[in-house]
Amino acid sequence: MVTLTFDDGTADQLAAARILHRYGMAGTFFIITGAVGARHYMTRADLRQLAANGDEIGGHTVSHLDLVNTTLAEARRQVCAGRDILTRWSFRVTSFAYPDGAASRAVAAIVAECGFDAARIAGGLAGPDCPGCAVAESVPPEDRYAVRSPGQVESGTTLADLERSVLTVQRRGGGWLPLVFHHVCRAGGNCGQLSVSEATFGAFVQWLARQRAHGVAVETMRQVLGGPVRPAVAVPVARPHGVVNPSMETAGPSAVTNPSDETPDRSGAPSCWMEGGYGQNTARWQRIRQARGGRWAERLTVTGYRTGGAEFLQLFDLGECALPVRPGRSYELSAWYRGTVTTQFSLYYRNSAGHWRYWTSSPYFSPSGQWAKADWRTPPVPAGISGLSFGLSAFTNGTLITDDYGFAPAPPRTAQVTAARVALVVVLLAIAAAAVRRRIRRRRTARPVPAAPAAPAGVQPRERPARSSSSR
Repeated sequence: MVTLTFDDGTADQLAAARILHRYGMAGTFFIITGAVGARHYMTRADLRQLAANGDEIGGHTVSHLDLVNTTLAEARRQVCAGRDILTRWSFRVTSFAYPDGAASRAVAAIVAECGFDAARIAGGLAGPDCPGCAVAESVPPEDRYAVRSPGQVESGTTLADLERSVLTVQRRGGGWLPLVFHHVCRAGGNCGQLSVSEATFGAFVQWLARQRAHGVAVETMRQVLGGPVRPAVAVPVARPHGVVNPSMETAGPSAVTNPSDETPDRSGAPSCWMEGGYGQNTARWQRIRQARGGRWAERLTVTGYRTGGAEFLQLFDLGECALPVRPGRSYELSAWYRGTVTTQFSLYYRNSAGHWRYWTSSPYFSPSGQWAKADWRTPPVPAGISGLSFGLSAFTNGTLITDDYGFAPAPPRTAQVTAARVALVVVLLAIAAAAVRRRIRRRRTARPVPAAPAAPAGVQPRERPARSSSSR
């Protein structure tokens, strides 16, 4: 049995699905729910069409984080919420794939708790990284939550390599061979390392179709393993908190969490932070010992600028690092900075499906050779939004050093207006009281004034002439 699995749910995998369907086959597609509908990724309509054609939709977390290098609480949110979202979208979800194949016993236990029947890793069978390993997975597998594969198909994998992996299993008595694909690249496209050409994939599927007569079957993970579809498991949302690691004092994991374009690289970034940016420019981030307080700050250097911008942001997750917020509330942002560029806060928000997108920006803050504080109050958070991430951006050539980030709920506007009105009333009462005291003192010190003599009979008193509006 051969299972063709596809990680991440990128839009170019639809070409692979069309090839599979042409030969009456189906694949297992592991979906990052937070990327659904994003640029270069499948839409919900694409997923519905896959399922209608017999393909399996599996879980791949919400944010594609390295589950081994995050907290267990965040790992549970990522795994359970990813399956819950797919279930609410009406998919029957039983299979899971670990992001980048990173698994541990604790993470595997979470996958089981979240209702998955099985989980696939990216290794464990004979391949370039494990030449002495077993050539096939058993059915049932030795560990349902560590289903093995011969590594990941890469741009250097040839059609002969793929055919050989199947024939080797056949010659060794049979078994299960799950294969791991990422991008499916068209001729002339910008193919990355984790890709297979559309031509190579098409030739391999055509070859698999001919092998049916020799006992080779292509099945999804669910078809191979069976098992019930369990109810979705809800997990508590993250509690409100401020910026985690606000001064970049704690180092982060050294491993890249996701090689795809949509999830930024965390390699070398301080804990709970990530690099972000867009457009045509070259951005370089460095953790440096030129802090405002403590030991560390983050320096961003932009060169070759043509368009876009770059910033340092709280990690796009489900609340361990990203900032939990409430719709309708405004928040106070702050950060200390110095550098040669004009800067501003850039804000991103997370919706109920875990998808992050740009929201808004603050007014500009001028370049400063000394440490200067940038602070700003956000607009009210839109409905349906539960998380924020922000950072100071650079959008021209130059350097920007940042440190000591802050975040807190802003006082409601009504409370501010009420406080201002109360303060005004207090001031007015104090002024009135002072005026009354002055009047009383004048009365006590004033002398009696003799009455003016009465005008003679028949004579009218002289009136004071009114000033003309035309007088100068």
